[in-house]
Amino acid sequence: MIYIYNDFGGTHTTSLAAAYHLKKLDETRKPTENEILNTHNFNKLVYQDRGKLYFHGKDEDGNKVYTMGRGRSKILVPGIFNVIDMLMENELLNEKIILSNTSPTVPFSMTCGGMLSRWLKIDFLGVPLLVIGAKQAYQDIINLVHYTKQTAHSSKSQIVMLDNKNFK
Repeated sequence: MIYIYNDFGGTHTTSLAAAYHLKKLDETRKPTENEILNTHNFNKLVYQDRGKLYFHGKDEDGNKVYTMGRGRSKILVPGIFNVIDMLMENELLNEKIILSNTSPTVPFSMTCGGMLSRWLKIDFLGVPLLVIGAKQAYQDIINLVHYTKQTAHSSKSQIVMLDNKNFK
């Protein structure tokens, strides 16, 4: 199985979701500032990185976990879904794929922090807001990861696209 967590920039909630999925962050408590800032790809990606898949590791069941930023595109994830579906129909791909949107877990502080840090390059203001946002959102991100895994295991479909609007 392949999990692909996606959001606008692919560098904040997606990175945290991948880290929780892979048990690199402790689910029993809020992450520390150091843990957040040292999460793979957290606040590292730029505009040109959107649309790229980033491998974060394999989970305890051997499933691959990726992240991706989609920017403002409303067609990127459905396009990927259609390409995967075509590959499966032509028997060129036989792994189950789960596309999970982490955007609904993004708090306002993280949105502001991301804009300040990634777009305006004002890290001294943006990074503290990102850390605050990551701490605010950690339980929602954990719940989203659990929901994503549960849906992946219970769904009969070979490809699943989760918008996760219930996490707003």
